[in-house]
Amino acid sequence: MPNHYNYATSKYCLTRPTLPTEYDEQCVLVEYLEYRGLLFSKTAQETFTRSWGIKAKNKASGLRKGLPDMFIFISADQSKSGLPILACIEMKRTKGGETSPEQKAWIESLASVSGIVATVAKGFDEARKFIDSYLK
Repeated sequence: MPNHYNYATSKYCLTRPTLPTEYDEQCVLVEYLEYRGLLFSKTAQETFTRSWGIKAKNKASGLRKGLPDMFIFISADQSKSGLPILACIEMKRTKGGETSPEQKAWIESLASVSGIVATVAKGFDEARKFIDSYLK
């Protein structure tokens, strides 16, 4: 996997604007995580609806603002430290994109827990460097 990923060759990204969107950056991260054989999942926070009933149902069932976009499990066998790690990443585009107060609170709270690392990454390259810093 190259140090800087070529969006034009990514099999997951369908859009390739001059400045990649957060979606594009995250798609490339997904491809990289699969390449590295890591267990991960994205949170489904983009469930926009105009229905107040659905909004109320989501809130009542536990959906909360600011939860990071990606949760990546790094097993003890894969980590530099020999200990399992849960890495949480809030993705942003390389330029622009604001981190909300709720997102900052989640990142700070998660990072305070032993075995969990959390960050805001501006683009795929930052996210890759963050993940790679914990991998063998």
